[in-house]
Amino acid sequence: MLQAQQVLQERYQLQTRLGRTAAGRQTWLAKDVKSSEQVILKLLAFSPQMQWEELKLFEREAQVLQSLNHPRIPRYRDYFCLDLQTGAQISWFGLVQQYIPGVSLQEFIESGKRLTQKQAKKIATEILQILVYLHQLSPPVLHRDIKPSNLILTENKQVYLVDFGAVQAQAAVTGVTFTVVGTSGYAPLEQFWGRAVAASDLYALGATLIHLITGIAPADLPQKDSRLQFAEYVNNLDPIFVGWIEKMTEIALEKRYSTATQALEALKSGQVQPKDHARNSVIRKIPKPSGSYIQLNKSREQLKITVPAPGLRKLATSGLLGLFFYLYIG
Repeated sequence: MLQAQQVLQERYQLQTRLGRTAAGRQTWLAKDVKSSEQVILKLLAFSPQMQWEELKLFEREAQVLQSLNHPRIPRYRDYFCLDLQTGAQISWFGLVQQYIPGVSLQEFIESGKRLTQKQAKKIATEILQILVYLHQLSPPVLHRDIKPSNLILTENKQVYLVDFGAVQAQAAVTGVTFTVVGTSGYAPLEQFWGRAVAASDLYALGATLIHLITGIAPADLPQKDSRLQFAEYVNNLDPIFVGWIEKMTEIALEKRYSTATQALEALKSGQVQPKDHARNSVIRKIPKPSGSYIQLNKSREQLKITVPAPGLRKLATSGLLGLFFYLYIG
């Protein structure tokens, strides 16, 4: 069992275990004894209960971080496999990152604080600048999990984007039941279908700003036509800024800003509708076909899609398109 003061890889001394993590995962504030610097050490247990997909995602996070170079993204430091010689009962994979001292914006909210419009615009600008960098890489890097707990605010009021462990979609397959995991309230609809694009990160940022301004989690806000209704909870925001956030969180992908650059330009100019995004699409909701056997169950943490096995052939010819009854088209 790992414990404080233990030294891993003859280099990283565990100091304080951080936060609540899923089973088989641990995150520690540690000290790099070679440089005397504090670091963040993320650990994944290699055990019979571990899904191979988890290791794949963990390794992908390390690879992505190693390729990034941005002043507001914690730097990659090291990646290793810890074998049983450490005295642990199981092996561990470790990812070491730069430590950013500060508080998460989730902690900011939980302390009872709310962002002013000026503060919200500043944070939006800084995160959009990070997203411009990520989305212009080849291939583009999509964060896919922007939310208050993944934004760190330092003492000098700079914001860092952390935790690149999320993926476009995580699917656990049992027969023909698919479970797609995401952060409910922040992840847009297309992400639950495994089709995240740059605009998906913009939706998450918009939902995050709504949470920071209102103090209400997006999943707990009322909705109208699947749009988050937040304006009634704030009475001191510029209508133009409200409109900008509403456009960021459009449920229909084609109604949203398509790039971080576009959203940033609109925010700076005060023009909700960017010059190159003049579309007048008519949005309509496709009803669920009669006789469809597909079941969707949504919770705060996941969207579960169940397709009954006995009816697969029948659905393929008559009801399979029911999968898309929640989608919107222009």
